[in-house]
Amino acid sequence: MVGYVTLIFMMLSTASFFLAPATYSKLFCVWEMVTFVVTAVFFLCHKIQRNGLICFDTFFIPTFFLINYAHAVFIYPDDQFLPAFLFATNIDLIPYALAVAQMGISFYMVGNVFFEREVTDYHPLEVEIPEMAVNRMAWVAFAASAGVFGYVILFHLASGFEHLFPRLMAMIVALIALSWFFQAQHVAEGDANLIGLLHHNKLNIASLLLFSMAQFLVGSRGVVLWLLFMILLIVNTYYFKIRWKLLLPAVLLGMVLMVFLGITRLSSEYNLSSGDLMEGITYGIDFVMKSPSVLWMLLSDFVVNAKTLYEGIDYTRVNGFLYGTAYVQYLFVFLPMGGSFFTKLLTGLNMEEVSTGVILTNYSEATYGLGTNLVGDLYMNFSFVGVVVMMFLLGMFISWVEFPKSKYQMYAYLAIFADCIFLVRADIFVWLTFFVFFVIFDWIMRIHINYAHIISNQRSS
Repeated sequence: MVGYVTLIFMMLSTASFFLAPATYSKLFCVWEMVTFVVTAVFFLCHKIQRNGLICFDTFFIPTFFLINYAHAVFIYPDDQFLPAFLFATNIDLIPYALAVAQMGISFYMVGNVFFEREVTDYHPLEVEIPEMAVNRMAWVAFAASAGVFGYVILFHLASGFEHLFPRLMAMIVALIALSWFFQAQHVAEGDANLIGLLHHNKLNIASLLLFSMAQFLVGSRGVVLWLLFMILLIVNTYYFKIRWKLLLPAVLLGMVLMVFLGITRLSSEYNLSSGDLMEGITYGIDFVMKSPSVLWMLLSDFVVNAKTLYEGIDYTRVNGFLYGTAYVQYLFVFLPMGGSFFTKLLTGLNMEEVSTGVILTNYSEATYGLGTNLVGDLYMNFSFVGVVVMMFLLGMFISWVEFPKSKYQMYAYLAIFADCIFLVRADIFVWLTFFVFFVIFDWIMRIHINYAHIISNQRSS
């Protein structure tokens, strides 16, 4: 049933793309939204029934809706309360941009549904990992987390609130998540519950808390969300199934806290260095309640990315396409500074010159970074053809890794699950960094274990 629904949706979306009006039409945007929502209900019911509540699409599909549909249907033209829309936007492009996004998600759904694996009698992936590797990975992750926390407390607070070395923070996120994954491989049947989770992950929980507190103190939210989503997937897979009654309150509370954290980080009147967390929450509540639309202010981190979709399409009409130069960095993500070096070597351009977020910020003459948009980024690189092909391949990829049969497929699913919300407002390869770190750390630990065994055997002989 869901296969036929997604095929019909794909055909309707393709027709809408070619029939999109040349000027803003509320009716057209509502039509696009309704067809998407109806199909998304069928699609999500199928995915949740098949995968359980905690799966990639549970978070990806609603986020895609907020980022690409909310502004066009519910907010425009009264959007001046959103900071990103204080800059000029080509409003006539909204229907076409929405049609591009809808065609992309329709091909994603088709690729996802029609290339699903058979999952009869599926059991969570089990990897043989020596207990020594589990313990040492936990201590390495704890040391890295404690080091970040200590650096923030001793040095960074005095120098100002800025994000901490993003690539290094991503490495530590991968370390902590890999430690949780290693520990999960030793869960006995009787310990697959909350008590077992707390008992066997004391050091991992300490690492999570130290690292998260350090990030919150410098106003960084993204890396904490990445880590929490990875741990959520591991807990749901190996310890106990997460239910709606746990997920919904956690999502709502997390969303509000993250918004307040963003407000305090950007505020010139208040930040976490001059007060405690409760004062920050109070400040955030007052700030949000003054907005003409409280709901959209709470969701502003999502809805403002509609502008990057409009601007991305508008940019190509003036300056042409990037032809994949924005993605060269991911071919060399396994090398330190490899992305910057080879981007310059192969394209003659610096990373900033091919980054769609930087390009759109300069193109819009915005006073702060606008970021990017999954569909807009693909369109800027490869036009609507790239949107269709790459979104179809993304759907195939998700259907391939959501029931992993090897540790590398599990690493890939952990990496992209971490970006289940962020991916829609980033680029399609953003998850590759985590995957490469997982593989590198896994290899290092296994080389270390093998070397330790060799030394042990030599001593015993």
